[in-house]
Amino acid sequence: MNRLHDFIRQRAAASGSISLADAGEAATAFHRSLMEVEEQALLLDIMPLRYLRNGLRCREQLRLLQARVAVIGCGGLGGSVAALLARLGIGRLRLVDPDRFEEHNLNRQQFATVDSLGRPKTETARTAIRSINPAIEVEAIVRPFAEADIEAIDIVVDGLDDGGKRLELAAYCNKLARPLVHGAVREWHGQAGIATARNRLLASLYPNVGQGSDSKPPMNVVAPTVTLIAAIQAAETCKLILGIDSPLARSWMLCNLLDNVFEHIPA
Repeated sequence: MNRLHDFIRQRAAASGSISLADAGEAATAFHRSLMEVEEQALLLDIMPLRYLRNGLRCREQLRLLQARVAVIGCGGLGGSVAALLARLGIGRLRLVDPDRFEEHNLNRQQFATVDSLGRPKTETARTAIRSINPAIEVEAIVRPFAEADIEAIDIVVDGLDDGGKRLELAAYCNKLARPLVHGAVREWHGQAGIATARNRLLASLYPNVGQGSDSKPPMNVVAPTVTLIAAIQAAETCKLILGIDSPLARSWMLCNLLDNVFEHIPA
Protein backbone atom coordinates (compact mmCIF):
# COMPACT_ATOMS: atom_id res chain seq x y z
CA MET A 1 0.00 0.00 0.00
CA ASN A 2 2.89 2.37 0.73
CA ARG A 3 4.13 2.02 -2.85
CA LEU A 4 0.66 2.82 -4.17
CA HIS A 5 0.48 5.89 -1.93
CA ASP A 6 3.89 7.04 -3.15
CA PHE A 7 2.76 6.63 -6.76
CA ILE A 8 -0.42 8.65 -6.15
CA ARG A 9 1.46 11.43 -4.37
CA GLN A 10 4.06 11.61 -7.12
CA ARG A 11 1.52 11.85 -9.94
CA ALA A 12 -0.55 14.41 -8.03
CA ALA A 13 2.45 16.56 -7.05
CA ALA A 14 2.08 19.10 -9.83
CA SER A 15 -1.72 19.60 -9.89
CA GLY A 16 -2.90 18.33 -6.51
CA SER A 17 -5.22 15.84 -8.20
CA ILE A 18 -4.82 12.51 -9.96
CA SER A 19 -5.99 11.97 -13.52
CA LEU A 20 -8.01 9.02 -14.78
CA ALA A 21 -5.03 7.91 -16.87
CA ASP A 22 -2.70 7.92 -13.84
CA ALA A 23 -5.30 6.15 -11.69
CA GLY A 24 -5.65 3.50 -14.38
CA GLU A 25 -1.89 3.06 -14.54
CA ALA A 26 -1.78 2.64 -10.77
CA ALA A 27 -4.59 0.08 -10.86
CA THR A 28 -2.67 -2.00 -13.39
CA ALA A 29 0.72 -1.65 -11.71
CA PHE A 30 -0.48 -2.45 -8.20
CA HIS A 31 -3.24 -4.95 -9.08
CA ARG A 32 -6.02 -2.82 -7.66
CA SER A 33 -9.37 -1.78 -9.00
CA LEU A 34 -9.83 1.76 -10.24
CA MET A 35 -12.24 2.35 -7.36
CA GLU A 36 -9.61 1.24 -4.84
CA VAL A 37 -7.07 3.64 -6.33
CA GLU A 38 -9.53 6.54 -6.15
CA GLU A 39 -10.44 5.58 -2.60
CA GLN A 40 -6.79 5.62 -1.52
CA ALA A 41 -6.25 8.95 -3.26
CA LEU A 42 -9.17 10.48 -1.37
CA LEU A 43 -7.84 9.09 1.92
CA LEU A 44 -4.61 10.94 1.10
CA ASP A 45 -6.65 14.13 0.51
CA ILE A 46 -5.93 13.93 -3.21
CA MET A 47 -8.97 14.48 -5.41
CA PRO A 48 -9.42 12.40 -8.57
CA LEU A 49 -9.49 14.91 -11.41
CA ARG A 50 -12.90 13.70 -12.64
CA TYR A 51 -14.49 14.92 -9.37
CA LEU A 52 -12.60 18.19 -9.02
CA ARG A 53 -15.51 20.33 -10.26
CA ASN A 54 -17.93 18.74 -7.78
CA GLY A 55 -16.50 21.26 -5.32
CA LEU A 56 -16.54 18.76 -2.46
CA ARG A 57 -13.88 18.03 0.14
CA CYS A 58 -12.02 14.75 -0.26
CA ARG A 59 -13.77 13.17 2.73
CA GLU A 60 -17.15 14.15 1.29
CA GLN A 61 -16.25 12.67 -2.09
CA LEU A 62 -15.10 9.53 -0.28
CA ARG A 63 -18.53 9.21 1.32
CA LEU A 64 -20.11 9.30 -2.13
CA LEU A 65 -17.65 6.70 -3.43
CA GLN A 66 -18.44 4.37 -0.52
CA ALA A 67 -22.23 4.77 -0.81
CA ARG A 68 -24.61 2.10 -2.09
CA VAL A 69 -27.70 3.25 -3.98
CA ALA A 70 -30.46 1.20 -5.61
CA VAL A 71 -32.36 2.70 -8.53
CA ILE A 72 -35.66 0.87 -8.89
CA GLY A 73 -36.99 1.43 -12.40
CA CYS A 74 -34.50 2.53 -15.07
CA GLY A 75 -36.63 4.22 -17.68
CA GLY A 76 -37.14 7.99 -17.77
CA LEU A 77 -36.49 9.04 -14.18
CA GLY A 78 -34.33 6.11 -13.13
CA GLY A 79 -32.07 6.20 -16.16
CA SER A 80 -31.40 9.92 -15.79
CA VAL A 81 -30.83 9.58 -12.04
CA ALA A 82 -28.38 6.71 -12.57
CA ALA A 83 -26.35 8.75 -15.07
CA LEU A 84 -26.18 11.73 -12.69
CA LEU A 85 -25.19 9.57 -9.72
CA ALA A 86 -22.41 8.01 -11.79
CA ARG A 87 -21.07 11.45 -12.66
CA LEU A 88 -21.24 12.50 -9.00
CA GLY A 89 -19.16 9.46 -8.07
CA ILE A 90 -21.61 7.25 -6.19
CA GLY A 91 -19.52 4.11 -5.84
CA ARG A 92 -22.08 1.32 -6.05
CA LEU A 93 -25.26 1.41 -8.08
CA ARG A 94 -27.82 -1.38 -8.25
CA LEU A 95 -30.22 -0.96 -11.18
CA VAL A 96 -33.45 -2.97 -11.16
CA ASP A 97 -35.98 -3.07 -14.01
CA PRO A 98 -37.60 -5.96 -15.92
CA ASP A 99 -38.25 -4.00 -19.11
CA ARG A 100 -36.57 -3.55 -22.47
CA PHE A 101 -36.40 -0.36 -24.48
CA GLU A 102 -39.24 0.32 -26.89
CA GLU A 103 -39.61 3.00 -29.52
CA HIS A 104 -41.97 5.14 -27.43
CA ASN A 105 -39.17 5.49 -24.84
CA LEU A 106 -37.00 7.50 -27.22
CA ASN A 107 -38.61 10.85 -26.40
CA ARG A 108 -37.43 10.99 -22.77
CA GLN A 109 -35.32 8.06 -21.51
CA GLN A 110 -31.62 8.68 -20.95
CA PHE A 111 -30.29 5.41 -22.37
CA ALA A 112 -32.94 4.83 -25.05
CA THR A 113 -31.39 5.02 -28.51
CA VAL A 114 -32.20 3.46 -31.84
CA ASP A 115 -29.44 0.94 -31.19
CA SER A 116 -30.74 0.01 -27.72
CA LEU A 117 -34.30 -0.84 -28.80
CA GLY A 118 -35.19 -4.33 -27.61
CA ARG A 119 -32.33 -4.46 -25.11
CA PRO A 120 -32.82 -4.66 -21.31
CA LYS A 121 -32.84 -1.21 -19.77
CA THR A 122 -30.57 -2.05 -16.83
CA GLU A 123 -27.94 -3.81 -18.93
CA THR A 124 -27.91 -0.96 -21.43
CA ALA A 125 -27.56 1.54 -18.58
CA ARG A 126 -24.70 -0.45 -17.03
CA THR A 127 -22.77 -0.44 -20.31
CA ALA A 128 -23.28 3.29 -20.78
CA ILE A 129 -22.38 4.11 -17.18
CA ARG A 130 -19.13 2.21 -17.48
CA SER A 131 -18.13 4.67 -20.20
CA ILE A 132 -19.19 7.59 -17.97
CA ASN A 133 -17.38 6.38 -14.85
CA PRO A 134 -15.36 3.16 -15.06
CA ALA A 135 -14.32 3.39 -11.40
CA ILE A 136 -17.74 2.62 -9.93
CA GLU A 137 -19.55 -0.71 -9.60
CA VAL A 138 -22.86 -1.10 -11.42
CA GLU A 139 -25.13 -4.12 -10.97
CA ALA A 140 -27.87 -4.69 -13.56
CA ILE A 141 -30.90 -6.75 -12.50
CA VAL A 142 -33.42 -7.62 -15.22
CA ARG A 143 -36.55 -8.53 -13.26
CA PRO A 144 -39.17 -6.89 -11.03
CA PHE A 145 -37.78 -5.54 -7.76
CA ALA A 146 -37.82 -7.57 -4.54
CA GLU A 147 -37.16 -6.79 -0.90
CA ALA A 148 -33.71 -8.39 -1.14
CA ASP A 149 -32.67 -5.75 -3.69
CA ILE A 150 -32.53 -3.05 -1.02
CA GLU A 151 -31.19 -5.01 1.95
CA ALA A 152 -27.51 -4.13 1.40
CA ILE A 153 -28.29 -0.60 0.20
CA ASP A 154 -28.05 2.82 1.87
CA ILE A 155 -30.59 4.78 -0.21
CA VAL A 156 -33.32 3.76 -2.66
CA VAL A 157 -34.42 5.87 -5.64
CA ASP A 158 -37.96 5.53 -6.96
CA GLY A 159 -37.92 5.40 -10.76
CA LEU A 160 -41.23 3.57 -11.06
CA ASP A 161 -44.30 4.67 -13.02
CA ASP A 162 -47.02 2.86 -11.08
CA GLY A 163 -48.61 3.94 -7.79
CA GLY A 164 -49.21 0.42 -6.51
CA LYS A 165 -45.62 -0.63 -7.13
CA ARG A 166 -44.42 2.54 -5.42
CA LEU A 167 -46.41 1.64 -2.30
CA GLU A 168 -44.92 -1.85 -2.37
CA LEU A 169 -41.42 -0.42 -2.63
CA ALA A 170 -42.15 2.08 0.17
CA ALA A 171 -43.30 -0.78 2.40
CA TYR A 172 -39.99 -2.58 1.86
CA CYS A 173 -38.07 0.63 2.56
CA ASN A 174 -40.05 1.27 5.76
CA LYS A 175 -39.43 -2.28 6.95
CA LEU A 176 -35.67 -1.99 6.36
CA ALA A 177 -35.42 1.69 7.41
CA ARG A 178 -34.12 2.85 4.04
CA PRO A 179 -34.90 6.38 2.81
CA LEU A 180 -36.78 6.38 -0.50
CA VAL A 181 -36.14 9.30 -2.85
CA HIS A 182 -39.46 9.64 -4.66
CA GLY A 183 -40.12 11.22 -8.02
CA ALA A 184 -43.05 11.12 -10.44
CA VAL A 185 -43.85 12.88 -13.70
CA ARG A 186 -46.84 13.49 -15.96
CA GLU A 187 -46.83 15.71 -19.04
CA TRP A 188 -45.44 19.08 -17.82
CA HIS A 189 -45.91 18.30 -14.13
CA GLY A 190 -43.65 16.58 -11.60
CA GLN A 191 -43.26 15.89 -7.91
CA ALA A 192 -40.44 14.81 -5.61
CA GLY A 193 -39.83 14.08 -1.94
CA ILE A 194 -38.04 11.81 0.51
CA ALA A 195 -40.29 9.07 1.89
CA THR A 196 -39.52 7.64 5.32
CA ALA A 197 -41.40 5.55 7.87
CA ARG A 198 -41.92 8.77 9.84
CA ASN A 199 -43.55 10.92 7.15
CA ARG A 200 -45.40 8.15 5.22
CA LEU A 201 -45.08 10.26 2.05
CA LEU A 202 -46.11 7.61 -0.47
CA ALA A 203 -49.19 6.61 1.52
CA SER A 204 -50.36 10.24 1.49
CA LEU A 205 -49.66 10.67 -2.23
CA TYR A 206 -51.39 7.42 -3.27
CA PRO A 207 -54.15 6.91 -0.65
CA ASN A 208 -56.55 5.01 -2.91
CA VAL A 209 -54.11 2.63 -4.55
CA GLY A 210 -53.52 -0.94 -3.36
CA GLN A 211 -50.07 -2.49 -3.43
CA GLY A 212 -49.09 -4.11 -6.72
CA SER A 213 -49.76 -2.73 -10.18
CA ASP A 214 -52.63 -0.29 -10.55
CA SER A 215 -52.82 -1.27 -14.27
CA LYS A 216 -53.50 2.26 -15.54
CA PRO A 217 -52.42 3.22 -19.07
CA PRO A 218 -48.97 4.86 -19.25
CA MET A 219 -48.90 8.63 -18.77
CA ASN A 220 -47.60 11.06 -21.36
CA VAL A 221 -44.55 13.05 -20.31
CA VAL A 222 -42.14 15.45 -21.98
CA ALA A 223 -38.37 15.12 -21.60
CA PRO A 224 -37.76 18.40 -19.70
CA THR A 225 -40.06 17.29 -16.88
CA VAL A 226 -38.21 13.98 -16.58
CA THR A 227 -34.81 15.65 -16.57
CA LEU A 228 -35.83 18.20 -13.93
CA ILE A 229 -37.31 15.70 -11.48
CA ALA A 230 -34.42 13.26 -12.02
CA ALA A 231 -31.96 16.05 -11.24
CA ILE A 232 -33.81 16.81 -8.01
CA GLN A 233 -33.79 13.12 -7.06
CA ALA A 234 -30.05 12.87 -7.74
CA ALA A 235 -29.40 16.01 -5.67
CA GLU A 236 -31.50 14.72 -2.77
CA THR A 237 -29.66 11.38 -2.89
CA CYS A 238 -26.32 13.17 -2.75
CA LYS A 239 -27.49 15.33 0.17
CA LEU A 240 -28.69 12.30 2.11
CA ILE A 241 -25.29 10.64 1.73
CA LEU A 242 -23.48 13.80 2.83
CA GLY A 243 -25.83 14.43 5.76
CA ILE A 244 -27.15 17.72 4.36
CA ASP A 245 -30.62 18.59 5.62
CA SER A 246 -33.32 19.10 3.01
CA PRO A 247 -36.87 20.53 3.10
CA LEU A 248 -37.92 17.49 1.05
CA ALA A 249 -37.43 15.32 4.14
CA ARG A 250 -40.44 17.12 5.62
CA SER A 251 -42.44 18.12 2.54
CA TRP A 252 -42.94 17.19 -1.07
CA MET A 253 -42.38 19.44 -4.02
CA LEU A 254 -44.75 20.04 -6.93
CA CYS A 255 -43.66 21.67 -10.17
CA ASN A 256 -45.62 22.92 -13.13
CA LEU A 257 -43.32 23.68 -16.05
CA LEU A 258 -46.08 25.21 -18.15
CA ASP A 259 -46.57 28.05 -15.67
CA ASN A 260 -43.13 27.82 -13.99
CA VAL A 261 -44.74 27.22 -10.61
CA PHE A 262 -42.93 25.37 -7.81
CA GLU A 263 -44.46 24.73 -4.40
CA HIS A 264 -43.78 22.70 -1.26
CA ILE A 265 -46.57 20.77 0.47
CA PRO A 266 -45.99 19.60 4.10
CA ALA A 267 -45.62 15.81 4.28
